[in-house]
Amino acid sequence: MEGRIVVWVATHRIAILNDPAVWLGTIDKLGAVWIAFALVIAAARRLGVLRSLGFALVTGLTVFAADSLSFLVKDFTHRTRPFVAHPSIHPLYVVHSSSFPAGHGATAFAGAVLLSVVAPRLAPFLLVLATLIGVSRVYVGVHYPTDVLAGAVLGAAVGAVAAYVVVRTGLTSEGAASRAAGRTWPRRAFRALL
Repeated sequence: MEGRIVVWVATHRIAILNDPAVWLGTIDKLGAVWIAFALVIAAARRLGVLRSLGFALVTGLTVFAADSLSFLVKDFTHRTRPFVAHPSIHPLYVVHSSSFPAGHGATAFAGAVLLSVVAPRLAPFLLVLATLIGVSRVYVGVHYPTDVLAGAVLGAAVGAVAAYVVVRTGLTSEGAASRAAGRTWPRRAFRALL
């Protein structure tokens, strides 16, 4: 069934969406978009230079951890990419690693969940962006839907752990507010995942 889905998507592309789909994958490379958002959030909270850089570094390490874990799983699964298994799919660009799980799905949801817990007002936007990045991987012909779903689950788990660390250490808040946020982090993480 997944094979039919990816073939249908690849053979029914809308030309005007091709470049944006590739662009979504590009902005997620190396967690760049999430690190940029972390710096914006830090600036909006007036955290100061050192704490802002610390938060950006934690965000970068979070997406790196999610990407590394996805590659660890890829080493065990060796799932063939859709464009290799289905010659009728012409990918918008070519990658050579295993298909399962989607590394972009993992990094996108790791970054989105972490930042959504820290900045809950941005959560809808961040989670929609992560979803679009995941969907773009199917659209460009390099992943199956379950690859993206598995990557998203893996990334969300990594992001939730990172959010716990950030909130508990008070990296993005001050004093009593930080301690209160630390007690409510599970609810905030759960809301971000929804």
